[in-house]
Amino acid sequence: MLPKHEDSKFKKWLDILQQESWQLELIISGVAIFGLIQTFDPLVSLANSVSAKTMDDNSLSAISSVAFAAVIICLLSLTICLIIHVILRGLWIGAVGLRYFSGDIDYEVLNYTNKFKEYLQKRIGSFDKYISKLEDYCSLIFALSFLLVFFFLSFFISISVFSAVIAIIDNLPSGTTQSVLSNIFGVSMLIAILMTAVDFFTQGFLKKKKWLAFVYFPVYRVMSRVTFSFLY
Repeated sequence: MLPKHEDSKFKKWLDILQQESWQLELIISGVAIFGLIQTFDPLVSLANSVSAKTMDDNSLSAISSVAFAAVIICLLSLTICLIIHVILRGLWIGAVGLRYFSGDIDYEVLNYTNKFKEYLQKRIGSFDKYISKLEDYCSLIFALSFLLVFFFLSFFISISVFSAVIAIIDNLPSGTTQSVLSNIFGVSMLIAILMTAVDFFTQGFLKKKKWLAFVYFPVYRVMSRVTFSFLY
């Protein structure tokens, strides 16, 4: 018996679900935008309250400020992306509705001059192609909305882990060992973060080069746990 993910019926169901996912996207985006907008005021009030209570403790105040900043940035980026998604999805629905009545663009019927007709055919193409591209952009933005949130969370989690370990080392009995450990860990963590960032923004460049991949693999294993990137 084939595993479920290799079954042809399951693959066919996924293809159908993928084509009809715009309905779920709109529902999720609408509910999420409404909930996110309602969240900002209570979150800011809570951040101000915590900041006032931890004013005397610099360490605790800094940790709470970073935590609330991370949450607010994530929620704000998610809200903006979802609003853009809803706008584009609305445009896509309008285009599909117009396509039902008008059909594809007939440049001959428009009776434009050859100069304009050739330019518009090259620039716009067919109406179906426009709808297809718009569909791709909508799905891409919806997926990237949540990926962006995880990206910000990964960044702040990495910084938090880095700061926490440095704080633990600093609380050890003072001496040469403490300084050496702090420096070694600080440099190692900085290199790991930079390598992970380079690999992320270059779409896996370090994974493609044989000798770099050998060096990067243990770093990747550790950072995937620190940043929780294995979840997404």
